Amino acid sequence: MGALKQYAKYVLPLVTIIAVSCLMALMFYPMMNAQVRELPVAVLSLDEGATTAQGEVNVGDAMVKKLTEASAGDSSSADADEQPMVWAKVASKDELDKGFADHDYYAAIVIPKDFTAKQMAVKQAAAKAQIESATALAQTMAKAQAEAAGQGLTGAAAQQYVQAAMQKAIAAQSGTATGAAGSVSDGGSASGTSDSAGASASSDDENAPAVTLTIDNSKSPLVASLLKQSVPTMLSQTGVKVEVKTINAGDVKSNSSLPTAAMMGQNVLIMPTYMMSLIVAVLTVMQLGRKHYDSKPQRWVSFGMQLCAALVWSLCVALGACCIFAMLGSGWPPAAMIGFLWLASFAVMSVMLALMNIAMPLGAICGVLGLGLGMTSGLFPYELLPGFWRDWVYGWVPQRYIGDGVRAVLYSGDGWWNAASEPLMIVMCVGLVVFIVAGLLPLGKRGRE
Repeated sequence: MGALKQYAKYVLPLVTIIAVSCLMALMFYPMMNAQVRELPVAVLSLDEGATTAQGEVNVGDAMVKKLTEASAGDSSSADADEQPMVWAKVASKDELDKGFADHDYYAAIVIPKDFTAKQMAVKQAAAKAQIESATALAQTMAKAQAEAAGQGLTGAAAQQYVQAAMQKAIAAQSGTATGAAGSVSDGGSASGTSDSAGASASSDDENAPAVTLTIDNSKSPLVASLLKQSVPTMLSQTGVKVEVKTINAGDVKSNSSLPTAAMMGQNVLIMPTYMMSLIVAVLTVMQLGRKHYDSKPQRWVSFGMQLCAALVWSLCVALGACCIFAMLGSGWPPAAMIGFLWLASFAVMSVMLALMNIAMPLGAICGVLGLGLGMTSGLFPYELLPGFWRDWVYGWVPQRYIGDGVRAVLYSGDGWWNAASEPLMIVMCVGLVVFIVAGLLPLGKRGRE
């Protein structure tokens, strides 16, 4: 026995290193292997179409059909989960608003009612400009030929004279376009000709077909940042101008311009709440729990004292997490955040306390595993997580619901009771049920003995 203890002091650090390494791997694996898969994005066409010589044309409906059919085609393939976005057609603005209210979509593309009309107008303006340019060149050629004949030039000399005049005219047209672009980019004073060209370019830009990309920041600030970069780039390749609109932007302060700052702002509320709840639960059981109970009423009294202590300490945890958030430069969160984190911390503590009253190692192991498996689930949405986390972790870890509630308060302006509060109440009820199970166990059958 003495030899075993002697070797234990050398083995214990190695076991600790292995355990911490495995825990860190669980915490960071989903983050390092995240991929965008099947983000639900709504698409709504209000386009009224236009009448052309070929008949009725509706470019907006054609765009919706192309996007949704592409998603439907991909979903039937073996690599369906690799597509980054799934386009969902909505029939009306009311249906879209309801989808955003229910957080069904990360974003939506809305095609305006005059989309086809503007596109036709732009094409007609471009065709007209080409005709005018060709007409001007033809007039220049005719004028140059007349001048060459008037000068008595014939043959190759006349042809060279006409070519020189045409090149000069083409260069003049190119110079006018370049001057207009320079006038717009420099934004400074230029000649009357450049100002006129700049005004024409601005007018063309106003008449260009544009769609509105509405992004829900509260569903996931990380995904919102990705969509702001990717979707406009994708649509601009088709010649469509995109106007980006953000809803539920919140009033979260940050001294950093990096998109990861918003994500870390959430994490300083989610992770400390879970970790402090776990640590306080361990300390509460160690202080208020007993190795042996003389009677079951004595055990129930101990359980009641632990829950009362947890109710008080969970409020302190909520205040502590809010203090961390404020000290990092994000300002003090809304008062509703304290109430929500109070509920979240008490829910986590109730489960941890109950499990540790059945067996101390059981509660500790479950708490640590929950920390490793659930940290990323509080930050990353379902669509970004690896398969194992999506199928087996995301549905039950409390960090997921803590994250949903934090975002609801910070970005949507919800109160302490929001979409994530009910699942956390269920977590708390599970803890109370486990407490009852622990109380019904025979006396003396506890893991701390």
